[in-house]
Amino acid sequence: MPRNLSPLALTSLFAGALLLADLAQAANCDATPGQRVFENKCSACHALGEDRVGPHLSGVVGRRVGSVAGYTYSADLASAGTDWSLERLDQWLSSPARLYPGTAMAFGGIRNPADRQALLCFLQQQH
Repeated sequence: MPRNLSPLALTSLFAGALLLADLAQAANCDATPGQRVFENKCSACHALGEDRVGPHLSGVVGRRVGSVAGYTYSADLASAGTDWSLERLDQWLSSPARLYPGTAMAFGGIRNPADRQALLCFLQQQH
């Protein structure tokens, strides 16, 4: 590896490696527990292929925050300027209002880290 890589280049390489590791993990995880979490915690407001009260969640991992065409987002989400990484989704699922205080999503979050990880496994496999 060249010795003259800038800190930004090194950070980008590291972030890319983490993304590849996340994708590899998604291919190897069992989505069944996460599907149950989705059905119990999310499906009242979200679906996979169509908008409901909330936007559809097909392809949410890696998607731009606040970007589903035709869905009206709160100002905080519409102007977030970032993507739904696994880390950001985990923060969101833990406490939506803590991550984006102006969100209209009336959901207190999923406190159990194992449930959040199971849900993320499931969502990664939905395209």
